[in-house]
Amino acid sequence: MRPLFMMGHSRPLTWVTFNRDGDLLFTCGKDARLAVWWSENGERIGTYDCGKGVVWNCDCTLDSKKLICASADQKIMIFDVTTGAILHEIPEAGPCKFVEWNTKPDEQNKFVLVHDAFGAQSTKAIKVWQIGEDGKPRRLWSQTDYAGRCVQVRWGPYDETIISCHENGDIMVWNAETGEYINEFRAHKQFITCLSFSEDRLLMLSSLRLSQGSCSDGTAKLWDTVDFKCLKTYQTDRPLNACGISPRFNKQGDERKCHVMLGGGQAAEDVTTTASGEGKFEALIYHMVYQEELGSCKGHFGPLNTLCWMPDGNGYASGGEDGYVRIYHFDEDYFTDKFEP
Repeated sequence: MRPLFMMGHSRPLTWVTFNRDGDLLFTCGKDARLAVWWSENGERIGTYDCGKGVVWNCDCTLDSKKLICASADQKIMIFDVTTGAILHEIPEAGPCKFVEWNTKPDEQNKFVLVHDAFGAQSTKAIKVWQIGEDGKPRRLWSQTDYAGRCVQVRWGPYDETIISCHENGDIMVWNAETGEYINEFRAHKQFITCLSFSEDRLLMLSSLRLSQGSCSDGTAKLWDTVDFKCLKTYQTDRPLNACGISPRFNKQGDERKCHVMLGGGQAAEDVTTTASGEGKFEALIYHMVYQEELGSCKGHFGPLNTLCWMPDGNGYASGGEDGYVRIYHFDEDYFTDKFEP
């Protein structure tokens, strides 16, 4: 398996994601760029004008018509995917860290975001916006009553809930219509870096990055999003920055793959003193049920910051601290071997 290498960013990657069809790959970085690529050959199609702040993440609608991004410039921007034209630019009260469209294919007109506090005049907040029939966005609700700084905020099953993860290790659940508090639990002892879901969002995967100086290793946990019971725990030997559940988990027969992918590595400030192999920058594939490591994919020259499965589960993309984007298309062996521990 030989990956495609793309040097499309001059600073570390913050986010990679595919559109639903899997033919487009979107990448975000600390260099204020949001780029789009052909996933088949790694050719860059273009970039979107997001201003001068770090672009922390982006999300594409299921019909691949609109692209939304969260910018440290204290704004949310919505683009036309094809032309790159700015459809909406929504100012916020602080640096925006995460944004996501709702998941209803026939009614994808809402998005959830989180922004940090900025100065004494603003406060951190989770918000849900809706684009009305007149094409204008309006805020539905705002929630500020939570302790730890929010890292990511995602839509739950059937768009009925909002699920947020926090730096103190908490996961919180909110009513998607009203913003009212529903549930809260301590998922990890420390910094939660990523939330990822199965296609139907009934399973959730969370990953942990430990604080500097900790002697423990990073873990990921699989959760049931109905009652939020921990189903499985995956122990690794490295801090984790990203995680994902294979889309092939929902397939039937031999096409089904009960796999999760985890990535991270040694902290960026320590990379210059360590060889790439010792830094543990590979992407790891674990068996979802047996919790055993099945294999790894060599990757970046620094920490792996973000990864995303292809929608068909036939490969994945990753972005690293080194500024490179890599696209992996799995060999035939991946689909024919059983990979049982």
